[in-house]
Order: sequence, then C-alpha cells, then structure tokens
Amino acid sequence: MTTLPTWDQQMESLKGVADHLLATWRPEGASEAEIQDMNKLALSILACGYLCHVYTDSRRPVFMPLWNYACNQGGPNPDYVYLTAEVDGSGTYELTGRRGTVRFVEVTQQAPGMMSSLKGVERQMKFQAITHDLDDLTIAEDGSFRVIMSAQRPESYDGDWWPLNPEAGKLLMRKCACDWNTEIDAQVAINRLDDGGADMSPAEIARRFSELGDWIKGMIDFDMELVRYYREHHGFNVLLRSQWIQQGGGLATKQAYYDGIHQIADDEALIVEFPVPSDCYYWQILVADDRFSTVDWVNRQSSLNDVQAVIDPDGWFRGVVSKRDPGVHNWLDKADWPWGILQARFYKAEEFPEITVTKVPVADVLDHLPGGTAVLTPEQRRDQLRHRRTGAQLRRIW
Repeated sequence: MTTLPTWDQQMESLKGVADHLLATWRPEGASEAEIQDMNKLALSILACGYLCHVYTDSRRPVFMPLWNYACNQGGPNPDYVYLTAEVDGSGTYELTGRRGTVRFVEVTQQAPGMMSSLKGVERQMKFQAITHDLDDLTIAEDGSFRVIMSAQRPESYDGDWWPLNPEAGKLLMRKCACDWNTEIDAQVAINRLDDGGADMSPAEIARRFSELGDWIKGMIDFDMELVRYYREHHGFNVLLRSQWIQQGGGLATKQAYYDGIHQIADDEALIVEFPVPSDCYYWQILVADDRFSTVDWVNRQSSLNDVQAVIDPDGWFRGVVSKRDPGVHNWLDKADWPWGILQARFYKAEEFPEITVTKVPVADVLDHLPGGTAVLTPEQRRDQLRHRRTGAQLRRIW
C-alpha cells in the first residue's frame, strides 16, 4: 500500500518558495518591508491555490474566488469579480442563477493546468478559448436563467445551450461592475448532470497539495516575466496597445488592452489623456506595482472606470498618476512603488484611441490641465475614498 505524505512532508514542498521569489524579484537584495510584502503575496497565492487547485473538483464543481484584493496577482481589474470552476470537457454541466444588474458577466472556457511562465501560457493560448455572455441567454422577468454546457446538445433539449470544448479544464467567470455601490452582482451556481460525484481520493488530494509550491512559483514568476516584457517592449511612461496580452489573453476578441511602465519620482506625476470612444460599452484604467499586483484598490484610488471618472467637456479623459495627491478628481494613486504597470482597457469599442502620457512636476499638474478640471478638497477626497472603500466591500468576492 502506498503511504501518502504527512503534513510536515507536504510543507517541505513550500520551503524556499518565498526565497525563490525574492531572488527573482529583488536579486540585488530586498528590504525588510519588501520581504514581508513578498511573504504576504506568497501566502495569498497559497490561499488561492487551495481554493482553486486543491478544493476544486470537476465532478462537484463550484465557482471559487480567484483574483481579488486579498489574492492580488496578475493585475486584477478592480471592476471585476473573478471566479473559476474546474470542469471536465467530456461532462455535462448546468449553470443557473440570477443575472443581477452588473455591466456584464462572461464565462470563458480555458485549458487545464496551472500558470507557469510566459512560454507555458503561450502554449495554453493554442487552446480554443470560448467566451460566453449571460446576456445571450434567455433571462426571465425575475432575472433567473439556466444554460447547459456540453460537447453536444442533449437530445430533445431545446433550452439555452453552450458548446463545451472537449479539451476544456476550467471556466473563468468575470462579473464587471462600474458603480460598485449600487450594482447587484450576478448569482451563478454550477452542477454536473452526468456524474453524481464522489469524494476526491486521498491520493488525488495529496497530489494537488504537493503542487502548491509550483502553483505559487508559477503565478508570481509569470507576473514578473510579464512586467519585464512590458519594460523591454513597451517602454517607460507610455500606454501602448498590448503586444502580448492581446494575442489571446483576457477578452482579446472584444477588448483592447494598453500597457506600459510608469516610473516617476515622488514629486512627479504622469498626465494620461485620451478621447473617450463615442461607442464603447466599458473602459477602465489602473495602476499596478512592479510584480503586477494592482495597487490596493480598496483603500486607494488606483483605478477609474467610465462611471467613477469625470470626463472633460471636450470628451477627453485626463487622469493624473502620482504618489502625492494632486487634488484632481481623476487621481490614480501609485502608492510608494517607484515603478510598475500602467494599464487601460476598452471593451466593445468601435474605435480605439491613442493615449498620450506626459511627465510633469506634481506641483504643476493643474497648469497642464484644462481650466475647469474637476478638483477635490481634502474633505471631499476622504469622502470619495470612503465611498470607494464601501463599494469594494459590497462586491461579493467570496
């Protein structure tokens, strides 16, 4: 009889994970604060690994929380609630629930396997990813829906049906809200119809547990490789159409990403300007750190979307990226990070704008913005951040 590993033996696989990440991220040496920050990130990905790799089961699927403000890797969009469920491409699944009032809810079929590296992800991109929209379903007056996912439409079934790629291993769900304080998140349940399910075997649990070290390394190695890619291919203090993520990541067929590196001193700012497309279902901009963790969007205004931002009378968005508060409504707080990622996206737009980024002294920001730019007093900023913090907590991420 095979003896399964003990708890202590399983823990051995996690030893050295944080040291490896620090050596990759800060090979020249990290400060005590940076060490603790990386330990925190590693722990958050460990928690994500338990939920999305150990607990998950294609026979008894549940949509589990993936990326959020507590599990902050890969530059999560603060407007999205990300959830994932493991599936078997040969199975038959039922999704039921209520649509809610969020801007959109989409479910993307993905290949099985863990995040590993840019090369590994490029291999996964060969998988024929299919994205489904809840708004394509028959939504009842009470907001309820039901759809079957399977490789072939069930015989004599005439309800809503989504074809399931036989090679699919995961479903990624994105719930997008722009007014966090008032929009109601969708409720979605998933059940497998062709398999009654059984408890996961002890050997399978042990195998998945033993892979958590690789899960953590793969997740953060991927993010740091992507940040380096943008440094080498996009440059500093720019926002350019993405040369990597647009190849197949995210909602590539419907969404245009813009990426670049921000790198400014504490007394400097970046003014980001673009004409808002006249026909665009959704747009957003965010600031992330040098590991591609989105700057704490619960307590800081590190992102803005088409509801949160103020658009100038000429139809342009003008935002300011800086550490110091410049007093403008459209401030993007980069926190203490000396450099990191700047990212924007436009979803279902008829045209995609060019974005200009200009570096100026933070004290002179208003001199470089149009007259009448929306400004805030310190008291109004506190109210704005409190409203934001409340809205972030009202989203159902767990």
